Amino acid sequence: MKLTIEKFASVVVTADSTWTFAVLSDGEGNSTTVELTAGPDSRAVAGTLGDLVSELHSEDVTDESQVEATLELSSDELRRNRVLATAVSGLRTAISQLGAMRKGVGLTEFFGGEAVESVPLYANINRSLFATDRTPADFYRTAERAAMAGFEAFKCAPFDEVRPPSTPDRILEEAAPGLARVAAVRDAIGPDATLLVDCHSRFERDTAPLIVDELHKLNVGWFEEPVEPTEEADVLAEIARWAPMPVAGGESGYGTEFFGEILDSEAVSIVMPDVKYCGGAAEAVRSGCSAIKRGHGFSIHSPAGPISLLASGHATAATTGAMRLEHAVYEADWRADLVVPTERVAGGRLWFPGGVGLGATLNWDIVQRFGLVWGR
Repeated sequence: MKLTIEKFASVVVTADSTWTFAVLSDGEGNSTTVELTAGPDSRAVAGTLGDLVSELHSEDVTDESQVEATLELSSDELRRNRVLATAVSGLRTAISQLGAMRKGVGLTEFFGGEAVESVPLYANINRSLFATDRTPADFYRTAERAAMAGFEAFKCAPFDEVRPPSTPDRILEEAAPGLARVAAVRDAIGPDATLLVDCHSRFERDTAPLIVDELHKLNVGWFEEPVEPTEEADVLAEIARWAPMPVAGGESGYGTEFFGEILDSEAVSIVMPDVKYCGGAAEAVRSGCSAIKRGHGFSIHSPAGPISLLASGHATAATTGAMRLEHAVYEADWRADLVVPTERVAGGRLWFPGGVGLGATLNWDIVQRFGLVWGR
């Protein structure tokens, strides 16, 4: 396929979130949308993607796994450069989505899976709480709302006040507000629901043990990124060996090899590739299949918009044994309308729209209302 970029778009969701997208076509009448959201680097990612597509313009690329070699990119370079990794991931996902459209199948089937109606989600309540005072009561109300909507698993990132470095004699005091938030969520969802905690790498070798003991008392289902695994895999491996619950991580990692390495080092027992950063949706499937084959867990990291959620849903559906997929709830009341067909999240599940490829496109009326569109 001869790839071209039709346009870019960004949508302001909240003061803390802007989703960025690219629309690519294959020269044969097919076009598809990928998400490029990378915080303040999103515009740089869009520019880099434009450069990569220009480099590929004369190439007939039919397999997303060819991209690195065709562009003469090394895995080390992609691991070090998040902007480049995000652009390459978007490019590779677009090639998969266009490939599925050309074959006349849905993305799940293109990845070798069987088409299903839906996949289970867990509710990430954290991002919607940025618009609140982030008190335990705010966490309680949002978790309760998600539980009433049918979710059975929930995640929060509660440790706002913890700023490493710290010490064991100070950490429980610093983390006390966060632990109160976790306790409030547990009260809201009941004793049997799954409760996950994302630590956003706020702890260290000497402080993590004290925190994990407190979280264990609240029956937390996983301990996500207590330290940064891409920089301190040895520390995380030590934590994972004595933690009473699984350690999850890897959301910023690139490539199946990376996820294999953090599993081999015992830094995590659940890998969390993000299709926007890991090398794309197909690479997420490869990473997940590899992890599950080794007897470990696989849960795709997906706290952004409906385009990446849907691509992640297809990757989840195509990976037998995958765990629940992340969904950031309640950031914007118009979120579902940003795509056509309308995003359907109900009963704690993502319902697929059907059709070929990704199965959805952006609703340009909503894009124009909340964001902007620009060209190459």
